[in-house]
Amino acid sequence: MKIIGLTGTIGSGKDVAREILEKKFNTVSVKLSDLLDYSSLKKRGINITRKIQQDLGDQLRQKYGTHVLAKIAIEFMKKNDNVKIIDGIRNPGEVDFLRQKFGEDFKLIAIDAPQQIRFERIVKRNRPTDPKNWEEFVAADERDQGKNQPEYGQQVKKCIEMSDVVIQNDGSLEEFTKKVEDAVKNLMQR
Repeated sequence: MKIIGLTGTIGSGKDVAREILEKKFNTVSVKLSDLLDYSSLKKRGINITRKIQQDLGDQLRQKYGTHVLAKIAIEFMKKNDNVKIIDGIRNPGEVDFLRQKFGEDFKLIAIDAPQQIRFERIVKRNRPTDPKNWEEFVAADERDQGKNQPEYGQQVKKCIEMSDVVIQNDGSLEEFTKKVEDAVKNLMQR
């Protein structure tokens, strides 16, 4: 069994990479942000934003340890899949936990792209949780990457530094698909 973790900057193409991998390996993934419980916030009429998602993740990591979301994700993975995908790794504690648990069977792929390209992508996809202007995007991006964040906070930059491979997604979808497939092929041979 192989575990592929995905980390990367906001709007870099992690979702597209996850979809490519799900199709390639005929598997489903666990997205760490999907493990956060928003039900009580929705009942109170609170609009779920990226900041709220970040805050909830931070609160869980502060209370239960920086590895908690990765630990929960393992419980949601199908037991019979040969390849499992964990998307949205944002803290080194999650990486450390998965490396300790799965050893060489865990590979971390980081996705990145220039900031302007990433902003254009999130404006185009227009998700309700996405920042709506450049200033909001920069603030969310800086926080996500770890600027002025505590140990239990968002630390994507450190996760990228810990990755087995960094894929630059600054070209066409076809180019990106090839980069992802080539990276996975190389990682699986190790």
